Amino acid sequence: MKANWVQVWGQAHSALSFFYYPSCKKTYRLVIKSAVSGKKVKLELSNECAKNDIEIGSVTVAKCDKNGIFTSEFKKLTVNSKNSFSIAKGQIVKTDEVELEISAGEYFCVSAYVTKGALRSGNLIDDAYLITARGDVTVEKSVKNQPRVRDYVRKFASKALRMYFHKPIPLFQAVKILNETEASSIIVFGDSISQQGYWTNMFADRVREEFFGKYSVVNKSIMGNRLLLDYHKMFIAKGLFGTGGLNRLERDVLSYGDCEYVILALGTNDFLQYGTISAPKSQKPTVEQFFEGVVEFNERLKAYGKKLIVFNILNFGEAFDSKPEKEEMVKSFNKMLSENAHLFHAVYDQASLCVNPEKPNCSKKEYLGKDYIHPNKTGGKIVADNVNLAWFR
Repeated sequence: MKANWVQVWGQAHSALSFFYYPSCKKTYRLVIKSAVSGKKVKLELSNECAKNDIEIGSVTVAKCDKNGIFTSEFKKLTVNSKNSFSIAKGQIVKTDEVELEISAGEYFCVSAYVTKGALRSGNLIDDAYLITARGDVTVEKSVKNQPRVRDYVRKFASKALRMYFHKPIPLFQAVKILNETEASSIIVFGDSISQQGYWTNMFADRVREEFFGKYSVVNKSIMGNRLLLDYHKMFIAKGLFGTGGLNRLERDVLSYGDCEYVILALGTNDFLQYGTISAPKSQKPTVEQFFEGVVEFNERLKAYGKKLIVFNILNFGEAFDSKPEKEEMVKSFNKMLSENAHLFHAVYDQASLCVNPEKPNCSKKEYLGKDYIHPNKTGGKIVADNVNLAWFR
């Protein structure tokens, strides 16, 4: 049976903006629950969205419990056989591989000690546990998380903007293990609705239970992300919303041979952002342009033998930035997608699951967070529980 490298965890990088980690000597320990088995580990580390070079003093990997406490001897990870190395501004580096036998369902952790440089590239993804601590504790069995002032700022922003901001995960881009059981990955390619984890984490749990050891679910969503356009450069949080979906497809999906299925869950921001502080009115798309973008996305995936599942767009009629013309475009796109479902591996009608029958342009408030855009835990469960797992057989 042929061995192949499978992502057990990964994220799509954007600029961390206000949420970045200033320059200081600190260890970052990322705790991951592996959905597949393997005998070797290697990493991708990214400084792509940064303004400065960074220096790494040490990187280790070890099996651990869910709190990041080692349960095996640690192994050192190197880059070109060097324990310490630099990552230039805009660069992605790949570590050398190291032997570490991991079984599906086990926890393991990777720890990186940053000796110099602010960490500005990463994501606020909610599917792994990040421990941050001062000094080089990469070889310590147990590390206590040390909160930072910016954590309180982040929590304040969550309350003020009525949406959930997870603790940012910098530096790490992909964690891979060498698998010998023909496992592969399912990549979720979305915006903050997926990034927040309310449906994606429950969906990943269902996949692990139904297809034990066969698939890892990798969340490569970026808040504020659009399919057709990159973030607008006049937006105050420059770079936070990331490169547009079509432009980041190569980096986040096509460059990974282990990916078998992609879930596309973009569109909310293409139709909702224009005419707000995030993007000017001139960036208003047409429904036809957006649908053509989805078709192009699918064709590029098919050329690499990957299958696309398209989520339609949740109704956002109660949201602050909503307008009747935006709601009508969502309705038109969802109809167009349904009529052309045969073009894709599958189409998922999450909008009908969550719609408020008394207000057809809105989702049910009990399924949404306080901003009336993002699903809460109840809405996330509704979406996750109704994904047809037969699509992945």
